[in-house]
Amino acid sequence: MADTGRHAVHRTMILVDVERFSAPGRTLHHQLDTRAGLYVVVAEALAAAGVSWEDCHHEDRGDGLFLLVPPEYPKAPLVEVLPEALARAVRGHNHTSHDSARVRLRLAVHAGEVALDPQGATSTALTDAFRLLDTAPLKDALANSPGVLAMIVSRLVFDDVVRHCATLDPATFRPIQAMAKEFQDLAWIALPDHPYPPDSSVLTPRPPDTPAPQTASASHAATGPAAGPETHTRHGDPGPRGVHIAGDVHGSGPGITIGAATGDHLTIGTPPPPAQQPHHPR
Repeated sequence: MADTGRHAVHRTMILVDVERFSAPGRTLHHQLDTRAGLYVVVAEALAAAGVSWEDCHHEDRGDGLFLLVPPEYPKAPLVEVLPEALARAVRGHNHTSHDSARVRLRLAVHAGEVALDPQGATSTALTDAFRLLDTAPLKDALANSPGVLAMIVSRLVFDDVVRHCATLDPATFRPIQAMAKEFQDLAWIALPDHPYPPDSSVLTPRPPDTPAPQTASASHAATGPAAGPETHTRHGDPGPRGVHIAGDVHGSGPGITIGAATGDHLTIGTPPPPAQQPHHPR
């Protein structure tokens, strides 16, 4: 693929990783067979989605690979067709392979700007895609599935593509908070060959900037941020903030005053009249 110089271009990112590639029973010969099979099944799935392998930038990752799909290819087939085609191809590979060369895969789909140079590809969006692929909930989803494939899509891909798919039920996805190294964001997991039961309630989460309702009694001070869904946060960025109230609650009648340790106060309602100061005549 052509060098983009100092500029980035938009690409859809397809990342695939082999589960337990370095397991003790997988010898070097088995690893070589596994890698060869991986390229075959990914190429088959890509073709099923109507994408030419030759048109994509692709790089090897030892126990996986990633592809950058040009923007002239629509994203919908990459979440509607490619995952199921990939699962079918994997089952075909496993049926004819030695036990130690059989595979189960993790798949991540993201989109964003990527810069290309003679050494390869780089960008924050591409790094984020690798963080999604490496997140613990995705690994757990595959480990607990009887199928051969677990897929994670970014918040962007879910909101812009999956929610509007004609042949894919977004209610079979499950939202998770993806966290890996400094990356943190909402993402969505699906099991293409063993789907979760449809659950439409997962499609209406609280907006990320809306704090969760919080109740507290007079004997329990509010000590932190509301426990709502977290937004995309990187190391060093300010996160959600809470208010810590120290001191006692004073007052009676139509209003109360909450005293702070600094001597400042917050009045709610109409404050009680101040106490009369003693008069000392001269």
